[in-house]
Amino acid sequence: MEKLLLNFAAQFAAASLDSLVDSFNSQVGSRGWTSARAVHDQALIAELVARHIDVSAIHDGHVTSYAHKVRLDKSSNKLVIAE
Repeated sequence: MEKLLLNFAAQFAAASLDSLVDSFNSQVGSRGWTSARAVHDQALIAELVARHIDVSAIHDGHVTSYAHKVRLDKSSNKLVIAE
């Protein structure tokens, strides 16, 4: 799993913010769960946080909610629920 985490981390580090948001939104509504998805989610949130994006709308520090799609509010560097 460590190698997979490193691969996701490198992929997300090279991605644009819009691409990261798209990656998150592609997971919304997916009920499938595997350890690979958990590693993907961990790397995605870590990259957003590393870029100083406020992820509090979807992540409480322990759990990430995939109930709603998000968009990036660039003026506040915050993910917000897309309407």
